Amino acid sequence: MDLCLTDDLYPLFRDILLSRAGLYYPERKRDDLAYGLNHAAQASGYHHLRTLYYDMLKGEPVWNTVVEYLTVGETYFFRNAAQFAALRQHILPDVIQRQSALKSLRIWSAGCATGEEPYSLAMMIHSDFAYLDDWHVSILATDINVAFLQRARAAVYSNWSFRETSDALRRRFFIEEQNRWRLRPEIARRVTFMPLNLVEQEYPSVINGTCALDIILCRNVMIYFDEATIRQVVERLYRALSPGGWLVVGHAEPQASMYHQFEVHNFPHTVIYRKALNAPLFAFNTTHGVFDAGTRPTLASGKPLTTNQIQSLQTGHSLEASPSADASLIASVPQPVPSPPAIPDSPSSPHTAQRTVPAAMQPDRPRIAMVDPMSTALWATINARLALNDRYGAEELLHELLRLEPAHIEGLLLLGRLYADRGAWDSAYQQCAQALDCDPLATDAHFLLAQIYEHQGQLDQALSAYRRAVYLDRTFVAGWLGMAYIW
Repeated sequence: MDLCLTDDLYPLFRDILLSRAGLYYPERKRDDLAYGLNHAAQASGYHHLRTLYYDMLKGEPVWNTVVEYLTVGETYFFRNAAQFAALRQHILPDVIQRQSALKSLRIWSAGCATGEEPYSLAMMIHSDFAYLDDWHVSILATDINVAFLQRARAAVYSNWSFRETSDALRRRFFIEEQNRWRLRPEIARRVTFMPLNLVEQEYPSVINGTCALDIILCRNVMIYFDEATIRQVVERLYRALSPGGWLVVGHAEPQASMYHQFEVHNFPHTVIYRKALNAPLFAFNTTHGVFDAGTRPTLASGKPLTTNQIQSLQTGHSLEASPSADASLIASVPQPVPSPPAIPDSPSSPHTAQRTVPAAMQPDRPRIAMVDPMSTALWATINARLALNDRYGAEELLHELLRLEPAHIEGLLLLGRLYADRGAWDSAYQQCAQALDCDPLATDAHFLLAQIYEHQGQLDQALSAYRRAVYLDRTFVAGWLGMAYIW
């Protein structure tokens, strides 16, 4: 057995963990890395770290095991009493007042570990804000460690998790089972758990519920990241919040300069960040230090378009006929009809897969295939810009595409998702309505419409839209899950 983290293996593990999980192991933490890898290898039956590394490259399940042994799950109920006091006395009342018309409250516990944090929120809301029973209250809890999530869903805890919790509260919300405590089902079902890697660009997104949030708690997570990763995560968390939304981080988190786009609010014994009520819809550009619309249009190869190519797109000339066109752009265009694009920072889900509708249910007007060279060039460029997370640039080109082809279903729905991801619900609704005018049997349009209704607290309309989606496709798992969540 050779479980030594040698000089040649150390940079391999260090780099893959940093790039994929944001876990930062500089030389001073090399011993910590070696310790965790040794335990992960032994638990998985590996005799050599080199073999463990090569299997990590393949992904699950080895990757999940390594992450399990390298991430820290040290937490307990109502950890940091000062922050929960601020939530109870100031932050939740502020959000509830502003959301009183919609009766919707959306909270995300990012890096929830074994679930004590989101369950604490659920208990507090149930106890101190009982009048929200007729509201749509959503508590999303995510973590990269799937083993932690399994324990969180089980909702069974030892006495160590209650070291800042009164006996009265524990006996009110938990059932004792052989020296352990099980959370009562009516509280446990208030929280939805989901795996999510904060380093990946899968948020903010309407698909996984990580957009237009009122409160995000991301405490003692980013202390394990390097500076570049922290800046990227903070930017995405900023975009995931609605204007006026709150971000709660741990007291050991990086210096306040990392949160320069937020307002700083001081409460007794704690500092909490807020996205301004008049905040622009688009993200802060940390490279240029301004709010902007993004970079130049980009080819499928990742190379920026030249001025001539941009003018060709704007004037309607085909890039294929342009002497400055990049061959990779034309080569990347699917033939004859491109697949629907997937927003890069949204996780894969059943609704993005190709589905068929029985012949008897096909609409009178088929979806329009993109055969115009200008449209195909625009479509490829839109996908390229999304791949670089340049959503605003993609949105500008989508408007041009829809000017040329107003009945382009995939383009309408993609624009609708982009609107929804930043909480522009009315605009997102309009795109869905236009898509359904063109194709009343577009399952994806009904599904997106359901999510728009749900985020606005219109649960009856959301349920009806989910039902239409699953009626059109009985195998549409995401639609069934949406219905189950509302019921």
